[in-house]
Amino acid sequence: MAPLLQVERCTKRFGGLVANRDVSLTIEPREIVGLIGPNGAGKTTLFNCIGGSLHPDEGRIVLDGTDISAARPERICRLGIARTWQVVRSFGRMTALENVICGALRRTSRVGPARARALDLLAFTGLAGKEDVVAAALTLADKKRLEITRALATSPRLLLLDEAMSGLTPFETAAAVELVRRIHSELGLAICVVEHVMEVVMPLSHRVVVLDHGEKLTEGPPAEVARDERVITAYLGDRYRGRA
Repeated sequence: MAPLLQVERCTKRFGGLVANRDVSLTIEPREIVGLIGPNGAGKTTLFNCIGGSLHPDEGRIVLDGTDISAARPERICRLGIARTWQVVRSFGRMTALENVICGALRRTSRVGPARARALDLLAFTGLAGKEDVVAAALTLADKKRLEITRALATSPRLLLLDEAMSGLTPFETAAAVELVRRIHSELGLAICVVEHVMEVVMPLSHRVVVLDHGEKLTEGPPAEVARDERVITAYLGDRYRGRA
């Protein structure tokens, strides 16, 4: 089976700064891939190139056989990629329900079906009862959950989660991990997770890709990556050395 997503030698520059250099990776259907690395490693830049808010200067990005390297975000969304952001981008003056309806309208021009889909997804993600709450009034955990819900409303095949658990309490983080597992098992999506909490991303991921200074350092099963001396030195730290 061909990969759902292929990133082939993606390079992105900002003037003299090379944020991504020759980064290649694949994501298979129904696979959870963890994308890790130090701050400034190029993780969000790579997400931006995949999602269309940036375009690679070199290389190409292919979704299920379609080259999306130069595609606009709305076309990429229609083709089946949805994402969240490091800093939540909900529509603060709109209710939770209205936010998710906006996502659902990517797939239908009829408000009735969009509203019905939004209500179903709000229940699925644990936001039932908060449909009429203005997004700006939600807790951080619920804002992040709402952003995931709005992304799901677009009916993606690949969900990109950019630090969807950062800033959460341990209890909120555990609930968010359970939601990601449900999205994977019940909706059958491929998921790519950028996350700094290794106790979250390692057990959640089928495979881990490590970026450092804009380049791919290594990739492999989580246990194997956690034993890699280069990864320990560049990112994980000495507390992981004893676990090898």
